[in-house]
Amino acid sequence: MRLFAFGSNGSGQLGIGHQEDVSKPTQCLFSAGIESNALSKDLNEEITTIAAGGNHTLLLTRSGAVYATGDNTDGRCGQTSTSNQNNRPADVFNRLTLTGASGPVTEFTHISATWEGSILVTSEASGDQVYVLGTNTKGELGVTEALVSSAACVPDFPPPGMRVTALASGMAHSVAVLSNGDVWGWGGARKGQLGDENVAKIAKPVRIEVPFFAEKVACGREFSVVSGGGQFVVLGDPGNRWGILKLPACFEVPGESRSRGLIRYPCSDIRASWHGIYVHAAGLEGGDAEDEVASLVAWGRNDRGQIPPQTLPSPAVLAVGSEHAVALLKDGRVAACGWGEHGNCGSDLDALRNVADRVNIISLPETVDGKVIGVGAGCATSWMVVE
Repeated sequence: MRLFAFGSNGSGQLGIGHQEDVSKPTQCLFSAGIESNALSKDLNEEITTIAAGGNHTLLLTRSGAVYATGDNTDGRCGQTSTSNQNNRPADVFNRLTLTGASGPVTEFTHISATWEGSILVTSEASGDQVYVLGTNTKGELGVTEALVSSAACVPDFPPPGMRVTALASGMAHSVAVLSNGDVWGWGGARKGQLGDENVAKIAKPVRIEVPFFAEKVACGREFSVVSGGGQFVVLGDPGNRWGILKLPACFEVPGESRSRGLIRYPCSDIRASWHGIYVHAAGLEGGDAEDEVASLVAWGRNDRGQIPPQTLPSPAVLAVGSEHAVALLKDGRVAACGWGEHGNCGSDLDALRNVADRVNIISLPETVDGKVIGVGAGCATSWMVVE
């Protein structure tokens, strides 16, 4: 399995061996121990999560290994290999390890990234532990220290007997779903992204009330979307600048809050950009005269083409970055749209550096023999997983 990336790369966050932006998919590089610059078979091959911060990237594999690249001046990429000593910015992916109370920690179950921080969950016999690294100016790491250059655990979280089943982060806040369906969050809270709290920041996890058993969460820049059992709720600024809280009519529930919705068909995922929400049903082929169901319904900010055009074929996999979207189509092609200033939507841009009201089809280099099986998107970064 190989990973290709394109887009913003000023701190080496693409892991492609240098620190220049690229607009064409370029193969990611891994430090010594990863044969042929690709994930080796003994690492259980599959990438399950790509978590991208402002200038760093984390990868989680099926086996629980995490790889990191990019700016590590504040320790957000953890203890990595010798190619990234002295916390200097990296331009290749290195295996991330942490030092826990009982020794090295090398396997993880969930990861997320804030703008300048990393959150990693481990599952231990005594329960889950949430480790954090990096800069913590708004409490987004769930601890009181402003800088966490060596891994620290979020204290007293999760509660005894609970496991973390889902995790997401925005620019300066984080939200976790637990095995009992409860939702907890921490970090910036002034815009309502952590529920009814109305303070600048919350430096330790607090429980967020939602009216159903939660299963998943997605975080925008200053809002959160919690979903479960065909329902979802949007937590955000009542000012509703980008229309996030005004749900499309197909999700409205009579008599309910305008920010609580009901999905009346099987939904594969809900994702969020900085200012938009994307409900994706991968199994649907699109609307028809009887049910008028679309495989992708998105709303929010669209001044740079962040919302995919209705002409986009039904995606098999959808990834959403800060201000752009990347879709793996069912025919194997990859499409991108939105703000593409750093090359993260390809090279065919309009005068404002956008791909708006259309998509760019992104192709692998002609010399690459393989099939794209996954996509990812971050802060002006795009990713293609190739088999």
